[in-house]
Amino acid sequence: MAKAVAQRVSGRLLRENEAKRNGRTALFLTNSSPDAAAEDLLFLRFAFVIMGTEAPLFPSFLIDDWGGEVRGTAVYRWVKENGNQFPRAEIFGFDGQGNETQRFVRELELYAKLPCTAYATRETPLTEGTPVHAILLPDETVTEPVKIKRPSALKRPLSAARVTWWQVPPTLSTFDFSLLDETQAPDFI
Repeated sequence: MAKAVAQRVSGRLLRENEAKRNGRTALFLTNSSPDAAAEDLLFLRFAFVIMGTEAPLFPSFLIDDWGGEVRGTAVYRWVKENGNQFPRAEIFGFDGQGNETQRFVRELELYAKLPCTAYATRETPLTEGTPVHAILLPDETVTEPVKIKRPSALKRPLSAARVTWWQVPPTLSTFDFSLLDETQAPDFI
């Protein structure tokens, strides 16, 4: 059975009090491309957005106009580089409820930021993921959270995530989620 594409990272999730403001979550990211044996592994899945509905599509693989398959995180790069030229390419994946689905690239919001969801394991069902609203990057030069632009060194799909980016002290154990009230992740690139 096909699975939705996932990117392995190291880090931990910080959650807002569930009783307040929809229980937002921040990812304290320690490594964006760790080894499989690293500690604090999490798996991030990024959804394409279906045009006109805002419904998510978690890709599994893509078949281009010539029948070639694109798998893994390369799907996101392919759509960014080729989506406008090859609108008949087909993406196979899953909707937000975990049901298998198939869509043409022309049905995607090609310039929409990608909603990001975190999972404890690669096998965790799609419906049990935790939406990520902010990514916190440890930085020894800061003493409090500082909102930043997305780091330019990151690759897709992480670089296209619909999140806000923050530099935080490496010893941060809690995050003031009220900071997110003033800064919302942009929906489009």
